[in-house]
Amino acid sequence: ELKSVTSLAPTTPRLARRSAFTLVELLVVIAIIGILVALLLPAVQAAREAARRTECTNNIRQTGLALMNYESSQKKFPFGATQRTTAGAGTDPTMFSWVSSLMPYVEEAALYSAVDWSIPLGQRNDNGDTSHHIPFETYVCPSSDPVGIVNNWYGARGNYAANAGIGFVWMNDVSPWQDCTNTQFGCSVRPFSSTDGPDVNWPRRNPEKPNSSLMRFGTFQVNRGRKMAEFIDGTSKTAAVCEVRTYEGTDTRGTLHFGAASMYMHDYVPNFKQLPDWTRYCAEGLANTECRSTEVTGGQWRGQWRQLARSSHPGGVNLLAVDGSVRFVPDDVDENVWKSYATPNGEENFGSL
Repeated sequence: ELKSVTSLAPTTPRLARRSAFTLVELLVVIAIIGILVALLLPAVQAAREAARRTECTNNIRQTGLALMNYESSQKKFPFGATQRTTAGAGTDPTMFSWVSSLMPYVEEAALYSAVDWSIPLGQRNDNGDTSHHIPFETYVCPSSDPVGIVNNWYGARGNYAANAGIGFVWMNDVSPWQDCTNTQFGCSVRPFSSTDGPDVNWPRRNPEKPNSSLMRFGTFQVNRGRKMAEFIDGTSKTAAVCEVRTYEGTDTRGTLHFGAASMYMHDYVPNFKQLPDWTRYCAEGLANTECRSTEVTGGQWRGQWRQLARSSHPGGVNLLAVDGSVRFVPDDVDENVWKSYATPNGEENFGSL
């Protein structure tokens, strides 16, 4: 008897239907992805910050090159702040800063030539001149958030400031020696001492200028440009330019063309939080700004400026030495070494950065 073809055909095993992901499997996958993101994100952020810091280093190195070219051409460094010596009592003496002087050396010669620098800053602003509102990429650290201009009067900001020394700059004074007896409110400089080094009185006040608001004079001064021969401590051991932080709103720190706001001081180590910066206007309402507006009773402005080296980089700041070299200085740098880099001729012997 013939059997049907169907009965003789080999049987094929039926494929089992695969069920969907269970909730547990889905949660495991999500957890694995979360772990990978948690592991990789810091590495990505660190890589981005390293790239920004490299760009910041290149910017400050370009500033050093501009300073070298200026010194080669003029046989001295630019004034930290140029003040009008003929200004009468109660009038604005402000002219421009070291940043303004370097414009032809950072490919801004056309803009520099278009401005009449013999006119005081306030008068230029009243005349509708907004040239000081233009920011320069060379002076902006990519790690810092963009903050725009301070206001119409102060103009643009940047993250690189010139070394003024240790103490305060009094903006109404036209003397490079910062004689506080010439100021409206006199001199109220805090006493200074250090217990970290072998000399507890370091740095001592300038013996030849006892009334100065600056206890030690830095690389850049008001109405005076230093010559290379003055750097007897060594150009590699004297600070020229370092970073400062900028903040949103009417905060004058880092103002490019206003002399005092374009300089910084070596009173304490970088990113020091226990001592606020002193400036005309500051973002006191924001967190972690380390700032205090220096006004006296009645809202009268004292003309007193002090801003420390600060940056948006974790752990330190970029520093340009007078010889053009750039180094990253950690926040925990030895305080005496840091202060010794403020002076071109202090003859300190605390070591090197």
